[in-house]
Amino acid sequence: MIWPFNRKTSTETGAEYYIRDAAIADAKTLVDFKHRIWRDMFGHLKDEAFFTQAEATTDEQVKFWQSRISRGDTVWMAEDLRDRLVGTLHATTKHSEHTAEFVAAHALGELHELRYFYLTAATAETTIGTELIRTAIGDQPAITWLMGHAPLVETNLRQAGFEPLGEPIDPSDAPWKGIPRQAMVRQ
Repeated sequence: MIWPFNRKTSTETGAEYYIRDAAIADAKTLVDFKHRIWRDMFGHLKDEAFFTQAEATTDEQVKFWQSRISRGDTVWMAEDLRDRLVGTLHATTKHSEHTAEFVAAHALGELHELRYFYLTAATAETTIGTELIRTAIGDQPAITWLMGHAPLVETNLRQAGFEPLGEPIDPSDAPWKGIPRQAMVRQ
């Protein structure tokens, strides 16, 4: 007799989601997920041309993430029991240019930078976002940027001890003009 495996209910531990590190083969899934979430986060701030332009670079973005993962960078993925991606997070100690300037200006010292932190609406009543943060950096100090309309991300950041620092920054250059970003810091 073969017993069917029911991927619609929780596991024997009660889990409904699991977190794993992305493999090179996951790069396309990660990029497609990002584009889908961007439409939710920035849809009220940007026109279709913004999304079309971003999605036109999918192949380059996939190659970028494949190279980062092959060099040892970790992108954490949260999936449900049907293997659907519901959240992502990448943490690094290498700051982007605008983050490095902000960290120096506020004398924040050594921090991780959280990037690629996206959550779907399916995670609204869960702690999967805070679990992604805990998995990626534990209780270490970190900075990230809250952009667009991302209430789930903001809620999970606050639950993990992140607070806004400084005033929101409104980039003056395309393509991000019109999408203010707020620094969120945990010391």
